[in-house]
Amino acid sequence: MTILSALLPDFAADRLTALDAAFLYLERPTEPLHVGAVMVLEGGVRYERFVEMLGERLAPLRRYQQRPVRPAFDLALPRWVDDSDFDVRRHVHHVRLEAPGGEAELHAVVDRLFAAPCDPAVPLWETYLIDGLAGGRAAILTKVHHCMIDGVSGAKVLEVMSDAAAVPPPRASPSCRQSAAPEHTGLLGAIASTTIAAARATLGAAHPAEILGRGRAVIEAASALTTALGVPPRPSTLNGVLGGERRIVWTSFPLDEFLAMRGAAGCKVNDVVLAVIAGALRRYLIAHGVTPPADGIRTLVPVNVHRAEDALTLGNRVSALLATLPVGVSEPIDRLTRVVGETRTLKAAGQSRAFELALAMAGSLPAPGGPLLARLSALRPPVHTVCTNVPGPRETRYVLGKRVLEMHPIVPIALGMGIGFAILSYDGRLSIAANADPALVPGAEDITAMLRTSFQELTDRLGTTAAARDSAPRDRLPTTVADLMTSEAVSIAPHDTLATAWTIMHERRIRHLPVVEHDRRLVGLVTHRDVLGASQSSLTMAREDDRIRFLGATSASEIMETHLSTVRSRELAADAGARMIRQKIGCLLVVDEDGHLGGIVTEEDFLRWATEHMAASGAVSAA
Repeated sequence: MTILSALLPDFAADRLTALDAAFLYLERPTEPLHVGAVMVLEGGVRYERFVEMLGERLAPLRRYQQRPVRPAFDLALPRWVDDSDFDVRRHVHHVRLEAPGGEAELHAVVDRLFAAPCDPAVPLWETYLIDGLAGGRAAILTKVHHCMIDGVSGAKVLEVMSDAAAVPPPRASPSCRQSAAPEHTGLLGAIASTTIAAARATLGAAHPAEILGRGRAVIEAASALTTALGVPPRPSTLNGVLGGERRIVWTSFPLDEFLAMRGAAGCKVNDVVLAVIAGALRRYLIAHGVTPPADGIRTLVPVNVHRAEDALTLGNRVSALLATLPVGVSEPIDRLTRVVGETRTLKAAGQSRAFELALAMAGSLPAPGGPLLARLSALRPPVHTVCTNVPGPRETRYVLGKRVLEMHPIVPIALGMGIGFAILSYDGRLSIAANADPALVPGAEDITAMLRTSFQELTDRLGTTAAARDSAPRDRLPTTVADLMTSEAVSIAPHDTLATAWTIMHERRIRHLPVVEHDRRLVGLVTHRDVLGASQSSLTMAREDDRIRFLGATSASEIMETHLSTVRSRELAADAGARMIRQKIGCLLVVDEDGHLGGIVTEEDFLRWATEHMAASGAVSAA
């Protein structure tokens, strides 16, 4: 055995990825890096039964029974080690609120519990059953270290912990696919295989001309990303040395309102959310005597790069965009326009792909380089805040028969960020939650009111405020979505390229492509407008094959809309049509109770139905 192999043990062991390990390296006593969520239940559940249920549901997820162990001097990546004394009761705790059990008492408990680091001697997760809420309700607080999960996999785990029905059918154990470490043959092999994997993920395997085109795009995007990272953001009152306390606040909105604003502005739901957050931060700064900076506040916007086969694979599968929140802009519409323009530019430039490649290349460095990079990042934080947006369950969920009324996400803060935002959609609602250091962001509890004011301003300016429903009488035999929809909807997978989407759209003469996982579970939607937006610079290309090669550098998961307006086949067609008009969308995706794609109903379907009925009506009149 060589000295090198002794210092750098077997790379094929069950080790953390470089990105997962980075969250261990970045953690400080006053900067715990666990993610979490708060679920409010309509009624109480028995603690003993809750512990038993969690033990059963999480048992197949091996990570929940392991803890990361860092080797001496960080000469290798940390290793996942089974906890031989694992007991689910050490991780599931019972808390009772003080009277009267209102929102203030709930927030106080969540603040205190979430601020505390997880015990490194056991697997890095905790769950709290909180009793004593007013009205007989209960709450669940989850804490899971970021080295174990990201937002997308965390949302999947929340689904494992809950059911789609109050009385669920017998369920099979969840299919858990832990990240398998690559087979390396020493340090050089580790570097080579990681770099090759990164190149494959970014460039793919294709025609040489296509690879060359993608390579140029990656180089250009990497250059832009390097420039952005090389210019640290100007100091802000929202940043500084973090203390050990946290203030966690949240508010939620009808998802339909955000979908309507998205339709009116012709953008993504995340663009609308960022504009609302920018408006709230502007109000907060002004209220505390700070002039909002004209060049805005830089935010990290994580981008999901999970693949269909990654279902319930724990760990982090993310890239990111470095976007600007235009807090210096007073007019709500102008703020949204700035956000939309920038995010489109960053996506078209391939910044998320460059970020993904940069992370992969950083992961190919010798293991001791990880902690060093973490320390350097802490010295020069590249952003002021973080805004992470994750689609949650679309259907109502239940825990031990009790309906989950609310679901709110929590993002950790570090690197001097005094406040971070997490966004999660659930059962027709969209929650925006802020995690703040009260010393750097005093009065953080006012943020929720400012978010609501910013939201209302934008809906008023866009003219999408909800109006009373049409009270016109129904037909005697009301038409349902099932009467109009196309059952065999053409779809694509998240990893399919926009070149594939473009080809399918033109061959099938369609403008909407649902994005589904391998089991037909709906995860997103790509429209013809999305594809055109991603290929603006290619519109001048003379040849169709040049355009397709250009689109081959982007996957559907990078641009798809994940907050979707869905419908059940039994719903009234009139209600579905009214929703499409209100949200200014060209289709509704039809799903079953489990979120699987069952079909699609489009503007053309409504037009065909109306034409047929008008023709039939004319024939009867003529007779």
